[in-house]
Amino acid sequence: MEVLLRPVTPEYLDAALRVEQGAMQNHCYLADVYEYYLTTAGELTGAFVDGELAGIGKLTVLWDGSGWLETLRVAPQWQRRGVGTAIYHRYMEQAAQLRCPYLRMYTGAKNVASAGLARRFGLETAMLFREYALPASPEQEDGAGFAPVPADEAAELLVPWARRYNGYLVMNRTFYRFNEQTCRGLAQNGRVWRHEASGTVMVAGARFQSDKGLHIALLEGDRARGLAFAQLLARQRGAGRLVCNFALENAELESFVRQNGFAVTGGDLMTMEIRL
Repeated sequence: MEVLLRPVTPEYLDAALRVEQGAMQNHCYLADVYEYYLTTAGELTGAFVDGELAGIGKLTVLWDGSGWLETLRVAPQWQRRGVGTAIYHRYMEQAAQLRCPYLRMYTGAKNVASAGLARRFGLETAMLFREYALPASPEQEDGAGFAPVPADEAAELLVPWARRYNGYLVMNRTFYRFNEQTCRGLAQNGRVWRHEASGTVMVAGARFQSDKGLHIALLEGDRARGLAFAQLLARQRGAGRLVCNFALENAELESFVRQNGFAVTGGDLMTMEIRL
């Protein structure tokens, strides 16, 4: 069986959406992010068999130059027939062309097939995570006094917290490695906040689908004050819920979010990576 690979240009979008629907049922988001994907470095690859779009997969270059593998979808009738493998070969080609120092992805902690495919290409488990969510509150809370942090101050402010967050900042299930380039990129996109008087620091926002959720990647200092501000941001942006992802070892943060009404969204997640 020959698999031909080429970019998913707009004329193939409807077919790509059908692939996603078949593979993911009600957990689809490509329609919301396709235009955004076109603005990023890295290809949304289509895998074609006999002229039919059988699978898709996106490599996105993040702020630190690492490649993030996402939206890997194979239509049910083409699964376990080499389509995902072909897309991974294209991932590796792109990573070399784009000089990515690392490749990373995430999958469900119990997703044997996805993890097995990644391991065939050298990726190994880096960290286990758990996702929590809380409905956005319609009630007014005291979240005033926060200001965005300038990009040139972000790393100095955030990097000291890297160990507590197990080396990752997570937003929209994108697992950013905690480093200076990531901190600067988050700040440049208005996602790093500080309450000067209380010393509270928060990383919050959304990589995409800002109406679906406000993602809290870091919260330190007066966490209750920060959570109130997150609720304020969610109301302003029309986000339906607050979402956060922390490593399983982070018992302190887990205790805080549970005490404040957050609930686990589903099965645990794991991020996998390879140094190239």
